[in-house]
Amino acid sequence: MKSIEDLSVFAYLTPSPYDEDGYFEEEWISWLPGYLSEATEDGAPSYYRDENMALLDRIETYAAQSFKLALARMWPLLEGIYIQQIQIAIDFTNYQGTNSLAGYDLQRSNPAKGCYVFHLDQQLLLRYLSHLQDKESIGLNMNIWEHELIHLLDHWQLVHSAAFANSELPANNLEHYLLKFREEGLANLFDLLDGKLTKFTSIAQAKDRFFARYAIARESLGSLETSTQQERNTLYSGYDFYEVGPWLILEMLQELFFVFETPGVAHLEEKIAAGNVISDYVKLEIIKLAFLIDNSWFLSRIKPILCAV
Repeated sequence: MKSIEDLSVFAYLTPSPYDEDGYFEEEWISWLPGYLSEATEDGAPSYYRDENMALLDRIETYAAQSFKLALARMWPLLEGIYIQQIQIAIDFTNYQGTNSLAGYDLQRSNPAKGCYVFHLDQQLLLRYLSHLQDKESIGLNMNIWEHELIHLLDHWQLVHSAAFANSELPANNLEHYLLKFREEGLANLFDLLDGKLTKFTSIAQAKDRFFARYAIARESLGSLETSTQQERNTLYSGYDFYEVGPWLILEMLQELFFVFETPGVAHLEEKIAAGNVISDYVKLEIIKLAFLIDNSWFLSRIKPILCAV
């Protein structure tokens, strides 16, 4: 595996104004703070101005640097992972129409080739731009790229879960719904251990929320023979997966902590609730164990609990 210094982390604007085979409108990009809308002296589009080319280059460079900071923090987890290139597509037009900050592109990533693709969305870009202009600090209370790197490490479990996502069978949709608590819970475990999740302060509180939301999800699908895309989108939306999921993963870790003689979950739960600092070394060791909670294991533990409620 390459060192971080040798690893290719390539950030790029999409769509690119410099793609000769693509179609581009100046108004798509002229809203960027600091962008000069006037054409060049020889009449070329404004994005060929030296100042604008420098601005776009700064955006791409800053995005790659920000990613590399998370990469360095997560490096102990990436040992043995084949990585040739990491791409970060900067969606400055909000083409995907999302309210997200960033994401891992499961479909375009190819572990066999060592190529992984992420996207940086418009909302995060705006925060980056403010930071570049020294107007404000980014002030994000979340580990954005650490979260997405965990998705990279979880690639094949995500592929398995995605097979249920667009099925028209409600039973499959409910399966994917449950697995989203696992995949986002695992990816957001760093935030929980960092003390960045404050909606719940205990496993018991998070589980109460989980049972309530699951009952609503099951009822919404109960009368359906087939589901529509809109119904599925509604089912998979919301922040419960990110807030509740990490607590569910933490509880399931007790089984592994016992085997590996690691301090118990109750001890961690107390430290999180009290806002005590947990070292990155301990967090990474916990997350390593959490990857053993694959889809099958997660469902085998969560379904009996749901049947008993």
